[in-house]
Amino acid sequence: MSGTDPGEAHLHRLVLFSDAVFAIAITLLAIEIHPPEHWNGIPHLLSLMAPKLAAYAVSFAVIGIYWVSHRRIFSRLASANGILDTLNFVVLGLVALLPLATELLWEQVGGQAYPVYVALVGAIGLALAATWGYAAFIGKLAKPVPWPEAVFILARVAVLPGLMCGLSFFSIIYPWGWALMAALVGGFSLLGRWISRLSASPAPDTTT
Repeated sequence: MSGTDPGEAHLHRLVLFSDAVFAIAITLLAIEIHPPEHWNGIPHLLSLMAPKLAAYAVSFAVIGIYWVSHRRIFSRLASANGILDTLNFVVLGLVALLPLATELLWEQVGGQAYPVYVALVGAIGLALAATWGYAAFIGKLAKPVPWPEAVFILARVAVLPGLMCGLSFFSIIYPWGWALMAALVGGFSLLGRWISRLSASPAPDTTT
């Protein structure tokens, strides 16, 4: 691959490796689910497995959201270096713990695992935000992006997935939480579009 920028090739390999870790983590979620030894009919089976299936659904969504966020962030990068590797490994190491945290959810008694799980999800968001923050503001590894948009990406990655995870558990008990979650996602989406349009708007001509 003569003529290929080493930093660009490095970035490509890093993305491939990261995709593999996300895929393994999301696969392990299903592998850890085992049917009960004794059940009588499908309704009884579903009632017995409801906690496991609910935890699986939430974790599947969490990993999927973080994978999409990871892909969007890395699509904005032009190169990679060793520091980015280290920060990305922190993200992947935390993601790889999600199957264990998911198992804790259905084995816990009295809800003790919920704070641990939400804290892990929040830590992944902060680690991913740190990765983008380094790439965009310190390492200068990102493609040209307006400063307001770069800051919005940082805030969205750090805050939104953790909030959505917490609201998912909240919504299982209080169904109106789903409406709150939809409003949160819609609000972030509209804000992101507004910032993108604002950043793309040409500056007013003051020469006349």
